[in-house]
Amino acid sequence: MTARDAFLYALSFLLLVACNLAGGLIATALHLPVPGTVIGILILLAGLAAHGRVPQPIRRMAEFLLYHLNLFYIPAGVGVMAYVALVRQDLLPIVAALIGGTCLALVAGALAFHWTAKLTGNAPDDRP
Repeated sequence: MTARDAFLYALSFLLLVACNLAGGLIATALHLPVPGTVIGILILLAGLAAHGRVPQPIRRMAEFLLYHLNLFYIPAGVGVMAYVALVRQDLLPIVAALIGGTCLALVAGALAFHWTAKLTGNAPDDRP
């Protein structure tokens, strides 16, 4: 890796962090009910759409981060271990929320797929 490549990757990472921070600032300043990270992703999406393509350094940085995505779960795991007594106390509501949320997400995804297929005319014929 050349010094120029390293600089471009660092700049790409800085761009991702800047979009995240900008989204957080916007969400906080405007008291929006949307997480700042989501707004940051939309800012990044708008920038990439305006550019017309994903530049190679940003693509490579995103692939690197996705490849090592499992490292981002470490803080959550440490948090669960730090509050294990509280988690144990509220285990039933947590499990119910996880199962219920998963079921609702599956139903919502299936309905969205079904309605999209109908709208685009790609729905399978259900009649025998």
